[in-house]
Amino acid sequence: MKKGRAIFAIIIAVVLLQPVRAGAVAVLTAEPKAELAAEAVCLLDVATGKTLYEKNADKALAPASTTKILTALLLLETADLNEVVQVGKEIYRIGPDSSVAKLKVGHRLTVAELVYALILPSGNDAAYTAAVFVGRRVSGCEHMNIDEALKAFVCMMNRRAKELGAMNSNFVVPDGYDTPGHVSTARDLALITMAARKNDFLRQVVATAEYHWQGIRWGNTNRLLQQDYPNAYYPWATGFKTGYTERAGHCLVATAEGNGRELVGVILKSTRGRRWLDMRWLLEYGFNCWQHYTMFIEGRQIFTVPVTDLRGQSLMVKILAAGSWSDLLSLQEISSLELKFNWVSGIVDSRQEGVALKAPLCKGQVVGKAVITLENEIIGEVDMIAANGVATYYWWLPALGVFLLALLAAVIISRRRRLTAAKYDK
Repeated sequence: MKKGRAIFAIIIAVVLLQPVRAGAVAVLTAEPKAELAAEAVCLLDVATGKTLYEKNADKALAPASTTKILTALLLLETADLNEVVQVGKEIYRIGPDSSVAKLKVGHRLTVAELVYALILPSGNDAAYTAAVFVGRRVSGCEHMNIDEALKAFVCMMNRRAKELGAMNSNFVVPDGYDTPGHVSTARDLALITMAARKNDFLRQVVATAEYHWQGIRWGNTNRLLQQDYPNAYYPWATGFKTGYTERAGHCLVATAEGNGRELVGVILKSTRGRRWLDMRWLLEYGFNCWQHYTMFIEGRQIFTVPVTDLRGQSLMVKILAAGSWSDLLSLQEISSLELKFNWVSGIVDSRQEGVALKAPLCKGQVVGKAVITLENEIIGEVDMIAANGVATYYWWLPALGVFLLALLAAVIISRRRRLTAAKYDK
């Protein structure tokens, strides 16, 4: 076991000594608890869905305009990109000091353009336009009044959120403006974003720096994407959405890709000066302090063991992994892994020092299990098989028995033939 721990220590040392990427912030080697100013945080690995870091991840808080991720997702799930939407009086429902896309009653724009208006400048007017359009669409009533259409849309929001596993959210408005009862959690928003990022068009929108529509410029509020803000820019960032209200504080949902991995991070109720720094620290922690660790590969040798036959002679036999095992683990977890070998009952030669197996042994025979544990909890198992067989000293006995039986049968048959022949000769 000491040897195994030494190997893990070497692996960790190699990882930690890798040079920092150009343009990236300093590498974190421990959980960034003391560094994060946000009240709630959640970091997910996209491929595995594993939570890499959390802080008050299930605490219900005001989500501000990060709400618009779900609003955009519902719009894209309901309508085609080229469909035309007409702006109505629903835009008068927005709260004072709302962020807007400068839409006016009577404006006509495509669903695709409406998504840009919703995400880039975080237009609350675009959110209400989308909500009424979708509410009327799903209700099958084109002339449904604004209140009923909004109610239908909010019901859709809560139903879709639950379908995505966001069980601790309650959405009341489509834009995220401070409203009593309108809450979500860092984990719920991460799960919603996990679904939203699957939409190719939405991924395109959230990564766009600016979009021009009828002489209006919509600029992306996500500074992680913008090199003009060196204190906020993060080179591996790919999206997603900002948010701010007085009650919610400064919020941010972000996605990032690097080294073949993708992360979703959520920060709620941070401060203006710390929102970007919080997210950069969080993403760096996810990329630098977690890695896919492979312990076994199917068909690869684990080790060799002596196998003793009945003469007391030993032959070295390769023991192979019958399956593969890997997992996404933190460096701290990797350093704490332990490996145990459980042998099949009766196969170990207790007369020998150390581990030695007893013949006969067949090629491909399962001889035991390799068990991976973390803090005394089993997290993986792989069967161990023999690469080749080893016969006992008396391997020839069965063959000899068959030969003698065949010889006896031949003698009997021959004798009977002679007796029969002698009988006819008389």
